[in-house]
Amino acid sequence: MTSKRPLVLIAATVDSGGGAGITADILSIHDHGAWGLPLVNAVSSQSLKRVAGIENISAAMFSNMLDVALSDWEEISAVKVGLMPDRKTLDIFLTALETKLKGVKVVWDPVLTATAGRLESADLKSNLSRILKVTTIFTPNLPEALELAGWDKARLKQDGVFELGRFFVKMGAKNVIIKGGHLGDSVATADDVFVSERLSFMMRLPKAAGDGAHGGGCALSSALAALLAKDYAPEDAAVLAKAYVYHGILDPDLQSDGGRPPVGHHGLICSLKYFPEIFEEGFPQKAEPFPLCPTQLGLYPVVDSVEWVETLLAMGVRTIQLRIKDKNDPQLAEKIKRSVFLSKTYKARLFIDDHYDLAIAAGAYGVHLGMEDLRTADLEKIRKSGLRLGVSTHGLYEMLKGLQLNPSYIALGHIFPTKSKVMPSKPQGVEKLAHEAALLENVVPTVAIGGIKLHNLADVLSTKVGSVALITGITQSDDPLLTTQKWLNLCKNGGDEI
Repeated sequence: MTSKRPLVLIAATVDSGGGAGITADILSIHDHGAWGLPLVNAVSSQSLKRVAGIENISAAMFSNMLDVALSDWEEISAVKVGLMPDRKTLDIFLTALETKLKGVKVVWDPVLTATAGRLESADLKSNLSRILKVTTIFTPNLPEALELAGWDKARLKQDGVFELGRFFVKMGAKNVIIKGGHLGDSVATADDVFVSERLSFMMRLPKAAGDGAHGGGCALSSALAALLAKDYAPEDAAVLAKAYVYHGILDPDLQSDGGRPPVGHHGLICSLKYFPEIFEEGFPQKAEPFPLCPTQLGLYPVVDSVEWVETLLAMGVRTIQLRIKDKNDPQLAEKIKRSVFLSKTYKARLFIDDHYDLAIAAGAYGVHLGMEDLRTADLEKIRKSGLRLGVSTHGLYEMLKGLQLNPSYIALGHIFPTKSKVMPSKPQGVEKLAHEAALLENVVPTVAIGGIKLHNLADVLSTKVGSVALITGITQSDDPLLTTQKWLNLCKNGGDEI
């Protein structure tokens, strides 16, 4: 059997109250464009106030469900694991993840407790190494993380939550999210910590529901699994899933009389107000606003020579970027100065890639910086000079980081496979581009970049992204002048507004 939605296998418990467990999983997975295949390992008697009882499904029945799922469905794209109450069932599923499902993305929510009462779990601690080695994102709340790591509060105070996350990474987990929403009413924010070998950051939102709404952990982990199934990077999935749960807490589906209401399920988040503030060590947190660019920058070629700048300006291009990577070029300052002169002659917008001191000295329209460059750049110097700032992003996580700097525009990429440079991320595709462009509409101008050609331009423009950048689409074409004219005819060219 096949599905238009990627398939997510769910191993979890049925909650008779409907707010948590497999019910919340199915709703959350469907909200994010995937299809859930539930493997029921237990049924529980729950309400919004308490856990009254739980009864396990037999290991033989669980194994049968697993066999049918693996044999009758074409491809499993991701797995979500919730409460595993039985030792035999846990071993059966771990073996499947190590063999038949090896390499499939796995989100493991190690449920040891429920806010409404204790749920009996199989011994996860003694199986922790096996679990982490097959897990893509491990999502304990803070009490669960402390219990599984064998830490006490004194150790946590000494070493911190990030080091606690690294404990699980060192044991084999690729990514860890430690949920901080269980710290009591005295804490004003819900701070979740993301840790991997290459990236660590905190996601902060106001605390909206005391000890958390019913089913929040289930909604988070199953949303993560669906997003991984749709090829979101783990950090992008993390910020989107947290926003999803926050929206659900603020707007629950049911009103509860005395109990905690279940998390609401409202589909893909399409408003920035639900997204968390990002804190990443070494990355600037905030900046004063830079002057905005026009919403429509039009055709935006990125070129590496003064000759290309002059040629394209003469053809009618009104937004252009000069990207010369050789910082030791003895003529670099003169090339930038000459390009700025040409751009002013043609009343065009010229951005200089990286070399912001030379751009300031030459009086350029703006500078363009990537994520790594932003770590060391003197943003206040750039802002005070009056230059615009464009930033490159590669997914929702970097988009949020870039947005916190209040730039003049945000470049969203890379959209399609590209040979222009080695990319650490996967192509986003048109669907993700449309989502990001919608989030930023009327907030900051947007530019799509990466692998965009004439044959896929219509799809890109249909997303309503503000502008389209290209690196090789013109300069490596057989007839650059004719190709430029075709691009200009298809792209809104930004008008005369500077």
